[in-house]
Amino acid sequence: MQFRFFSLVFTLLLPITYSSAQAGEILIKSAVTNVIVFPSGAQIVRTAKIDLPAGDQTIVLQDLPERLIPSSLRVEGAGGKSFEIGSVDSKRIYVNVKDVKGVLDKSERKELEDRIEGLGDDMTLLTSRISAAQTQRRLMERLTDLPAQSPGRPFDKQGGGAGAGLFSVENWGNIFDLIGTRLAVADDLILKYSKQKREKAKNIAKLKKRLSEQPPKKERQMEVRVAVHAGAQMSGVLKIKYQVREASWRPFYDARLATGKKGVKPTLALLRRAGIRQWTGEDWSNVKLSLSTTTPQKGAQAPNLRPKRLDLVTNYPAAAKPMAGFMADKVRGMAASGMRSEDMMEAAPAPALRLEQKKKRYVARQRRASVRQYAFQAVFDIPGQISILSTGDEKKVAISSDKIDPGLIIKTVPKINTTAFLYAKFTHDKKATPLLPGSVALYRDGTFTGNSHLPLVNAGDEYELGFGADDAVKVVRSEVKRTKGQAGVFTSSKTDEQRYIVKITNLHQSAIDVEVIDQIPFSVNEKIVVRLLPSSTKPSRQNIKDKRGILAWDFKLEQGREKLINLDYTITWPADRTLSR
Repeated sequence: MQFRFFSLVFTLLLPITYSSAQAGEILIKSAVTNVIVFPSGAQIVRTAKIDLPAGDQTIVLQDLPERLIPSSLRVEGAGGKSFEIGSVDSKRIYVNVKDVKGVLDKSERKELEDRIEGLGDDMTLLTSRISAAQTQRRLMERLTDLPAQSPGRPFDKQGGGAGAGLFSVENWGNIFDLIGTRLAVADDLILKYSKQKREKAKNIAKLKKRLSEQPPKKERQMEVRVAVHAGAQMSGVLKIKYQVREASWRPFYDARLATGKKGVKPTLALLRRAGIRQWTGEDWSNVKLSLSTTTPQKGAQAPNLRPKRLDLVTNYPAAAKPMAGFMADKVRGMAASGMRSEDMMEAAPAPALRLEQKKKRYVARQRRASVRQYAFQAVFDIPGQISILSTGDEKKVAISSDKIDPGLIIKTVPKINTTAFLYAKFTHDKKATPLLPGSVALYRDGTFTGNSHLPLVNAGDEYELGFGADDAVKVVRSEVKRTKGQAGVFTSSKTDEQRYIVKITNLHQSAIDVEVIDQIPFSVNEKIVVRLLPSSTKPSRQNIKDKRGILAWDFKLEQGREKLINLDYTITWPADRTLSR
């Protein structure tokens, strides 16, 4: 098919088999330009510029990562009037190390090895010079011992005799000056050469370390061969798209609550962030980055359930032999009769129960991202260009920032802890993208108060975030009465009466909403009766979050006021039985 337009883009799904090219080959390089990261995995887009002569050619790319998913590979092209793509083949190859970023090629390694060898020769020469200087120094030291070697006439004042010139006072003064000068020169040389030798040793160590950190190796890459046809000489662009598994992103949040002064409504700023990791074997340098909520690596179809069969196991009489003993006797009997082993296998009775083999299990001002909302996913386009190294280290980017008008509420569970905790209650915008599960850093009026976890919050859902203790609300829980006894005349039963009181005091300068949570035990036996007494303060809600016996009292407490909650109940059970608690 021929295209009449200069920039017509077309897509071709790639087979993963390799076939040798018949036409001329053109080796080109590509660069990662766009990346879409999923919660598990990523889609990579590489772009390559091409200059083609007229006719049939084979474009060869050897810089794709070896761990890409071959079935996800596809090519898009844009070029001249009659630019066609034929077959596209791929295979894994070993590439020259000079094409791998950060790895020394052969010439660079040879240069380092030559430098190390030259520095070693320099150290040998310096060692020789140090030895010569030390020898010179020892010779000078021995000259100072000559007067002691002639005790009879260390100095010949008359100047006569065979050694008169050598041992004259005047000559010895010159000799001592010469010895001192030569010793100083020898010491300077030893110090100079030793210092040079240490520097050479340091340089050798650095070069050897560099060689050890970057040993020679071959890098496995994916090679792609694209058969193309150009009706005339042309320039164009190829885009290679593929997926990799070795990448991920996770959401996390900053929640900043401003409680506001008296008469000012509180505000909640929810900053959505993302932590991105990748260890694909290729660095992403200055790429256009997007984050998707879809999970392509979880599969495309729901699994199939296999029928599950139930059967009854045959019950043998108590006097019958165990199966193992019965089988052993049967085999011994067949062997005694001269039966062959293969015949024994056919004659052996089948076991009554077959066990199915288990399958193996393999285990400043934040820049906002633009959001593309689809029916089944959301894509966040991160502004600017992002670089992420293939080291597995996490790269943090901001996605969005939302301002919310929350309602403030005080929650307390005095049976466990009499601390009052401040919560911000909000409804997620019905038009917004869901808040994915992730950790939350909590700030109240600019002060970090701790960390929490946000579950999946869909559009329109209500949720509450805790922001730490509120010291301006005092909570006290006291046991008022506890009485144990028996009831009944003809059929006695035991009773346990418990009475508690909870006092909440508001020390704020304004009214607050309060939620107190407590409990009474619940019975799983009809002979055990738990009854809330009429003297109790009627709870607003019972069995909170489908938890039996959990009670809640909701109320507004004015400034400087206190609220008393009575919790009174009885437990009754048969006198001849004991409660399990």
